[in-house]
Amino acid sequence: MFSKGATMRQEIAKLVELDRQRTLLTHIGAVLGWDQETYLPEKGIEERSEQLSLIEGLAHEKAVDPQIGELLAATEAAKDLSPEEAAYVKLTRREYDKETKLPSEFVMEYAKQASLSQAAWSQAKSANDFSLFAPHLETMIRMNKERAAYLDSGRKPYDVLLDLFEYGSTEASVAAVFSVMKKDLVALLDKIAAQPPVDDSFLHVPVSAEIQAKMSRYLMDAVGYDQKRGRLDTTAHPFTTTLGRDDVRITTRYVENYFPSSIFSTIHESGHALYEMNIDPHPDFRGTRLAEAVSMAVHESQSRMLENFVGRSRAFWEKHYPAIQAMAGEPLANVDVDRFVKAINKVERSLIRTEADEVTYGLHVIVRFELESAIISGNLAVKDIPQAWNAKIKELLGLDVPNDRLGCLQDVHWSMGAFGYFPSYALGNLYAAQFWEVMQEQIPNLEQKISRGELGDMQQWLKVNVHSKGSLYLPGELLQKVTGKPLDPSCFARYLNKKFS
Repeated sequence: MFSKGATMRQEIAKLVELDRQRTLLTHIGAVLGWDQETYLPEKGIEERSEQLSLIEGLAHEKAVDPQIGELLAATEAAKDLSPEEAAYVKLTRREYDKETKLPSEFVMEYAKQASLSQAAWSQAKSANDFSLFAPHLETMIRMNKERAAYLDSGRKPYDVLLDLFEYGSTEASVAAVFSVMKKDLVALLDKIAAQPPVDDSFLHVPVSAEIQAKMSRYLMDAVGYDQKRGRLDTTAHPFTTTLGRDDVRITTRYVENYFPSSIFSTIHESGHALYEMNIDPHPDFRGTRLAEAVSMAVHESQSRMLENFVGRSRAFWEKHYPAIQAMAGEPLANVDVDRFVKAINKVERSLIRTEADEVTYGLHVIVRFELESAIISGNLAVKDIPQAWNAKIKELLGLDVPNDRLGCLQDVHWSMGAFGYFPSYALGNLYAAQFWEVMQEQIPNLEQKISRGELGDMQQWLKVNVHSKGSLYLPGELLQKVTGKPLDPSCFARYLNKKFS
């Protein structure tokens, strides 16, 4: 695999060795983070924040090792690099330049404050008290502005932060895509709202956490999640985390009076996990940056596709509804598959993003994008966030927000300092629709195969065309290679209009 010259081979091999040491430290940090979100005792948070700070500092030291700069300088001059080598060198240069701009003290303090902030958010959400979280949110906003200044003081801070999650994106480029998407979603939502409402009352009944856990494990198997390479746990906000190449864990949450919350969270997170489990651009680059997801939007395309394009399709439930119906017992006893599929696809204006339907979901993301922009620019103060949130929800979704738990405290992202992440969710829908169109063309009788529970061809197509590539290509390059065209919002509009017509 390595380039022809012996000297060059040694240089890239050394880069890979250093990179793998960094990866191991980030995976150790992920174990600590996963434990904090699942099983950590309440009083353990102070030392846990210090542990995470130390690990982040050590990982940062590995990432800014001067040897990396020296090896890159020598390697970049080579003319005989393979495609994988060239992509790896380019990616390593980009990340090295970024990491070396961040002082180690800042990286360590950021990790500590993010850990404390997440714990405060969880308490604030449970108590429905924004004031418990506000001081920590102030800190995360300040530190994100500092991070943006370290990385590129000549650019708008929010553009720098967006770039961390979707390389090459800017506030202007995201706003341009969202303006088209908003128009499409509002038009479709108005059409649906004019029709008689779908009855989903039978979904809003008690189903125990034990039964929901059984449903979740069944569905993990159904979509191809290898439970020998991960596990399922519960948390306040579902997430997926990679603790190792063969240790990709997911979490869900059990809402006693609405079991679809857990089953679709599980399918969604399984989509993320399958992507992580299948990344393998080349065996020689396992455990390096090249064997990581290319962007959060591509990541979200895989979770949103599995959750909605597959998991909410009638074809999927033709095979799997009898099993879920039997597990649920009385609530679904007299509900046929058609009623169930209509109910789980009900479109209505709602308060919670993670439980929103496919049509209104994008509007939830736009709310957060517009608020983030105002927060990072300094036009929205922390004390005014609840009121601004409620006003945006009223404007775009026509709903009154009764409390902060159902409003600005519902998402974990800002507590982590993940400003710039939210647009990835909506962009992920657009990527998913574009991938889906091509996959349908290239896999004959895809819907019939899904209805028989045969997801192998679909999984193989995604593995070969998307998952395995890791960071071999930039997001736009990957989309172009797979679909033959740049990002096209009309694909998602076509998908929604066909589905809900």
